[in-house]
Amino acid sequence: MLIYQILIRLLSPLIWLVIIIEAIKGKDGWHFFFQKTGLKLPNLHTTQSRPIWIHCASVGEVKAAEPLVRALLANHTILITTNTATSKPLIHELYGSEVEHCYLPFDWPYALRRFVRKYNPKKLWIMETEIWPNLFRVANKADIEICILNGRLTAKTFKTPSWLQAAYRNSLRRVDKIIARSNTDAENFKKLGATDNQLTVLGNIKYAAQPETKPQVRPINREFILAASTHQDEELQITQAWLELKRPELLVIVPRHPKRSTNIQKQLGFLGDLLQTATKGQIPSGDTLVFLDDRIGKLMPLYAHAKLVIMGGSFVPKGGHNILEPAAFKKAIISGPDSRDFADEMQLLKAQNGIIQLEKYSELQNTIQELLENSKKTETLGKNALNALQKQRNTLKDYLSVLQIS
Repeated sequence: MLIYQILIRLLSPLIWLVIIIEAIKGKDGWHFFFQKTGLKLPNLHTTQSRPIWIHCASVGEVKAAEPLVRALLANHTILITTNTATSKPLIHELYGSEVEHCYLPFDWPYALRRFVRKYNPKKLWIMETEIWPNLFRVANKADIEICILNGRLTAKTFKTPSWLQAAYRNSLRRVDKIIARSNTDAENFKKLGATDNQLTVLGNIKYAAQPETKPQVRPINREFILAASTHQDEELQITQAWLELKRPELLVIVPRHPKRSTNIQKQLGFLGDLLQTATKGQIPSGDTLVFLDDRIGKLMPLYAHAKLVIMGGSFVPKGGHNILEPAAFKKAIISGPDSRDFADEMQLLKAQNGIIQLEKYSELQNTIQELLENSKKTETLGKNALNALQKQRNTLKDYLSVLQIS
């Protein structure tokens, strides 16, 4: 702990420089600078009650906390702190002025004491993995309950220098509750010094936000498979694999970015009239092989009625897209190898045999054929995907119970 305190003081000039550069580069400018340094903090819109302070490192943690925040908005003042400027627009998009936001000051004791005095929070909830020694110490001294939510620790934590691990251990002693996402994460927290009395395993809180699956009007009169949220090269590769199968169903392609439609039409121009495009006012006929639905907001009815779903952004290095939406419609889902932006969701569905993840395009043709010819396997895959989601329905209720809040 002593080494940590010495280092952050020695490195303070460099840290200030980094904050200044980030302030200049970012859209929030000097608001970012003054809040990160703790020199000037914004006033809350309401002072009706002491806020629940939820710290989310960045966009991913903000999204994960959404079910919990929405459950508490009616009865509690919520103050969300973040480290990055990219998270602020998302908070505004999700909650408008219903939630307070401030950038978390760097881990200098003076800045954090100023923050705590100004806002006087009654609880501090840390999302996932953020362990800041001075943050925990200042909050603990102010008698603020500290909880780590959706807690996760990877093996990388134990490859850090011994002095830093010692600082983490000392920090965890100040934590009242740790709600871990998995038994593995709980064991890792134990290795770092957490006790059984601190730990509870409740799963991933972000799964508490179940995608909506209200009845959808059938958008196309023919049977079809869906390639959803595709990126450059995926449309051509998927189409070529599809055409070789000579199937009677229609292939529907929904690009992630509709503005790419003209380029996609050029790539698939060899299809001639066998390609139909939605924004041209065209409707697929019995002869159409591929329908390019290049409109915004049309995925839900397509998910609802597709025979299977190929998730785009996963066969090219884009990190994948939201596989839980087709899962909620009980659909068989095929993904490519890159799901890094939805790694937890992939793990959830894989654990229940609710998705097929391929390594390369060459595997796509046989997989599609197998699923379309084996309706029982397709149905089972979709049921498993939905079951994986439904098992998470009580996650929010369990969190609120452990946190003893309503």
